[in-house]
Amino acid sequence: MGCTTSVPAETTAGNPYLQQPPSKKPNDPKELATSSGIDRDLDRARQQEELKVKLLLLGAGESGKSTIFKQMRVLYGSPRSDDDLKMYGVVVRSNIITAMRKLCAYLRSLGLEEQLAGESPQEANDESSSGLTPKEAYDMLISHLVDNTGNPEDLKLPENGSVNDWVGESARAGLSAINDSKVFLALWKPIKTLWEVRN
Repeated sequence: MGCTTSVPAETTAGNPYLQQPPSKKPNDPKELATSSGIDRDLDRARQQEELKVKLLLLGAGESGKSTIFKQMRVLYGSPRSDDDLKMYGVVVRSNIITAMRKLCAYLRSLGLEEQLAGESPQEANDESSSGLTPKEAYDMLISHLVDNTGNPEDLKLPENGSVNDWVGESARAGLSAINDSKVFLALWKPIKTLWEVRN
């Protein structure tokens, strides 16, 4: 076990390190209020912890663990901030531009450009119609997105003040994504025209 020695009271009187702390009254109202406040805080914290749903995701790499976690956060997490929404908008538009670059390059490499010439222009029954034939839309997209031979004047943004809000100037998205997002704003009508080709 262990051996201890007791120190006589006479030796502790002069040494502050060996003195016992003064005993407190057990019914001191100030201490009781502090103690009950701490107990309430601990109970609240315990109850909040019990409300949390904890999920352990196990699996091999690339099996979808992160995807499930992100989807749970989207469905049940806190709402997105304005900066998050702007960033997502920038990234989505940037991804559309990337996909259209690839689509136009594949159409060219497969020799399907001439089939677009036989397509009729989109019906001009709403504001979003471009009035372009699919071939004209394709040529415009090839010149701006693939060959980089298009006239930069064609890529001017509309003159309204809400464009920056719609594009989303989110530094988190990155400069390349923001530039692609602005290109999308200028080319969305030809993109829509080419995307809606039936054949």
